[in-house]
Amino acid sequence: MRASHPEKLLDAASALGGKITQLETIMAGEREELSYLQQSWQGDAAQAAIAKGLQILGKQERFHTRLQELQSALQNGGDQLSALRKAILDLVESLQMMGFSVSDDGVVKPHQWLVGRFLNGLAEKFTKFLQKLLQVFDETDQSTAAAIAEACGSSIPNPPVKVSGQDIQIPSQDTSPEGVKKWWDSLTDGQRQALIAQHPPILGNLNGIPADVRDKVNVQVMDDDLNRVEHTAQQHGVSPADVVKDPGRYGLSANDITRYQNAQKTQEGLLHDLGIDTSKDHRRYSEISDEEKAARHLRPTMLWAYDPTAFNGKGKAAIAIGNPDKSPNTAVIVPGTSSSVKGGWLSDGHNDAINLWKQSYYADPDHPTAVIAWMGYDTPADFTDPNIANPGLARAGGDLLAWDVNSLGVTHDSGIPQHVTVIGHSYGSTTVADAFANSGMRANDAVLLGCPGTDMAHSAADFHLNGGKLYVGDASTDPVGWIGEGHSLTNPLNDMLGHPLGSSAGLGADPAHDGFGATRFQAEVPGTTHLNPSDHSFYYHMGSESLRSMTDIATGHGDNLGNEGLLAKPRVDVPPVTTGQVHTPFGNIPVPKLESPIYDPEWDRPGTLGHDYKPN
Repeated sequence: MRASHPEKLLDAASALGGKITQLETIMAGEREELSYLQQSWQGDAAQAAIAKGLQILGKQERFHTRLQELQSALQNGGDQLSALRKAILDLVESLQMMGFSVSDDGVVKPHQWLVGRFLNGLAEKFTKFLQKLLQVFDETDQSTAAAIAEACGSSIPNPPVKVSGQDIQIPSQDTSPEGVKKWWDSLTDGQRQALIAQHPPILGNLNGIPADVRDKVNVQVMDDDLNRVEHTAQQHGVSPADVVKDPGRYGLSANDITRYQNAQKTQEGLLHDLGIDTSKDHRRYSEISDEEKAARHLRPTMLWAYDPTAFNGKGKAAIAIGNPDKSPNTAVIVPGTSSSVKGGWLSDGHNDAINLWKQSYYADPDHPTAVIAWMGYDTPADFTDPNIANPGLARAGGDLLAWDVNSLGVTHDSGIPQHVTVIGHSYGSTTVADAFANSGMRANDAVLLGCPGTDMAHSAADFHLNGGKLYVGDASTDPVGWIGEGHSLTNPLNDMLGHPLGSSAGLGADPAHDGFGATRFQAEVPGTTHLNPSDHSFYYHMGSESLRSMTDIATGHGDNLGNEGLLAKPRVDVPPVTTGQVHTPFGNIPVPKLESPIYDPEWDRPGTLGHDYKPN
């Protein structure tokens, strides 16, 4: 520890920041050049060249994301290790000045001329404290190395787990789901149960491991993260808040606090989805037995994924209502901007997953639907984040989404039919589009809600939904849905709204436009006759047109939308206006350079409620 130089990590992070800036400048120039080519060069050769350019730019985007993750790992590791190193060396120096000797392994002893039971006892306490600091330093060093290696794209072999005296090597996270399943099936039942009991964190996030096993492991890991802080607080006679405020004082690290806080958020989400009133019931999620859940008819929740330190502490988690391995239908819902475990997307009380699950159960109780609330990628922080106008996070998230969704078929019960629907909202819809068009995601149907653009997908055909359909829900009064580049309204509207998606509007084509080829369903908001940002969050509202439509799609009955009168006509081009403005339900928007305004047939139709399925 004494010979370490964590400040060099900070130097490397600073130097890497300069390289990232250079790459961003290059990519900005390439985007501008591609945009010019798309406008001025036509024909098959042009399309091929532009597609190749977009592919190269996509690779650069993913490389850019890796560089940012590497810089974050270097910066965070350097900060934490530097602080720990200083604290340890300062303590050693103080002990030596007090007349104690300190060995390299952290053992503290009084010098021979300092004798007495009190001093020996004091030395033992100092030894425990110093060795704990050294342990934290070592763990931080290892986690920093792992974060750097992950950002660089290299995999670190997982340490073997000892079961009945035998070392069992767990596959790395980049092992194919098929390979992981083959490994899991090769173990004896005793070995599998022992691994679940020991709950190494990676096991609960390995694609190819059955959902019920992932749940058991992840809940135990979550409890460990809660216990680490709460037990420390009990031992010192303080509150968990005191430990969170000054973890180093109690022998914990900033990483321990991140895990604790995201474990709290994840547990709150599990309890909410389960149906527990936490204002009256203060038990942990793990303290509620399966027998009680069944007796009280609570919702069947599972913690399908859990990594509280992912994405620089924003966290990763996926909560399922229903077992995706045993359900004929599975819907994966993907959130958009400002969503994260840390930010409370799983725990803020919204009912997106609950409403879709409940409606799906009422619609088709004989063919259950599992709903996975997937918080598995790094989203733009908010509407002022420059990343919101950049598809980089969507493309990186698309890779992660495709990796998870494509694994669902590997662990699904072979005796049960499987229908998978992936639903993306806002920036999450761009992520879903990229997962299909750029990352090879496989599903039966896709739904895009309030989509600001489909980036790498230029038409419905790019989703490759063999036998399935691409559906779009886009309220005419949702401003974000107007940002896509299917029409000339994009930039004037973006300017008028104060740049809700950054200065460069649009993340690709508008899937609600007639030329895209998607099936649009009704999604209007009752009582709204003008532009309303809150309408962007209405899609999962109980009784709404959009939730009814998504329910039909998720249960495999999307073909019923026409019979139920829930299909909506797409947006279309109309002859150019000469007045310098275009009429919308939210007022006249000046568009002096508008060449081809867009007409939305849904503008003048009032939204309706009462579309919810009722229990039999």
